[in-house]
Amino acid sequence: GAALGAALAVALAGALAARSAPAGGPVGGGAPLPGFEGPIPNGDLDLQLLSLDTGAACLDGSPYGFYFRPAKTGSTRWSIFMQGGGWCYNEAECADRAGGHLGSSIGWPRHEGGCQCYNADEEGLAPTDDCNCLYLPYCDGASFSGHRDDPWPVLSAAAGGSDGAVTQLMFRGLRNLDATLDVALAGLGLSEATELVVTGSSAGGLATFLHADHIVEKVAEEAPGLVKAHALPIVGYFLDHTTFSHDTQNSYPARMEYVFGMQNVGSSGAVSPYCLSAYPEDPHLCFLAPHLLPFIETPLFVLNSKYDQWQLTNELQSDWKTEETQSAVEAYGNDFLSALLPLVKETGNGGFITSCICHGCAWDKLSLNGTVGGTPISANGYSWYALWASGLGEEGVQVLAVDPRGPNGDGAVTLDSCAAFPGP
Repeated sequence: GAALGAALAVALAGALAARSAPAGGPVGGGAPLPGFEGPIPNGDLDLQLLSLDTGAACLDGSPYGFYFRPAKTGSTRWSIFMQGGGWCYNEAECADRAGGHLGSSIGWPRHEGGCQCYNADEEGLAPTDDCNCLYLPYCDGASFSGHRDDPWPVLSAAAGGSDGAVTQLMFRGLRNLDATLDVALAGLGLSEATELVVTGSSAGGLATFLHADHIVEKVAEEAPGLVKAHALPIVGYFLDHTTFSHDTQNSYPARMEYVFGMQNVGSSGAVSPYCLSAYPEDPHLCFLAPHLLPFIETPLFVLNSKYDQWQLTNELQSDWKTEETQSAVEAYGNDFLSALLPLVKETGNGGFITSCICHGCAWDKLSLNGTVGGTPISANGYSWYALWASGLGEEGVQVLAVDPRGPNGDGAVTLDSCAAFPGP
């Protein structure tokens, strides 16, 4: 619509400070792109490692890489997916993470199993061969947001060792994102994009909130044909919430505040400057989705559970076996809606909020009833999203499905992906 076109025009004017993508080499079998090891990918989700000269790196200093699958139909629609996997809350946890696939590219498979197209219209989600899919693995521990030029030294003793040796950690999450976009714009066809969906799950869902505006602006600067862009954060709306025992030191917000400082997130360029200016005394709040959401300009649709299983376990830090803890779970769901719905309704964004206690939620099986523009709708999560993505959101029609019931639909939702309530 005209509103989105105007927004993209503003993005074009405002993105002049963004670093230009390097000039590309010949496509397919020719010289590789600058900073790019190997020929231009033309197969199915082959791993493409970036040169360390790009500044991109995993926690252990190994090269960052991405998976790409070009559309088989010649489509100019793009989906960019950021993988999740939690966070490392301190140096010791990051040193430990650096020894596995969430902190090192060593051992990453040469081929990724799948990359879903999240481009959608009235027909639903696009077929997997009808979009260009860019899959960004996660190996920085801070939702693609940190940056330090120099390695961050950690005594091995802090990571459980006793030899006094020093582990050097690389905090380059934002560079991993930007270097991937540079390559995609320079030679993979992202500069020809007409439609873009920015998405991710869990920590990648938080990354979607954090980076949607940045990604859209960067692409719009070099993709003059881009006419449609939006975001789909999946189970990424993590609350600013106390624990059941009111342990402020070990709460999720306190842990994320430490990550924010350790990885230099506030100065990396990853966080909305408008949000930072709103919280000059507490800039780390901009690393939490509820505080960040009011400043996001990219249209977005939220897929989440109000009783997110990860949040109940790691934020509320409770089970749901007793009447007291069950009441706390039900209150958390109310707090979730209070923190989300006003922000969604005020902006014309959309959402599908289930009562299923899940984190890996089965959006194709979870259904809700509601109305869109006065028309009754009964559809699953992806179908609600597709309705919104087809353009209704742009036209000011509210596309929002919220389950008002208690956990697991007061017992009516019995999918295997929903944790039992009361707890076993």
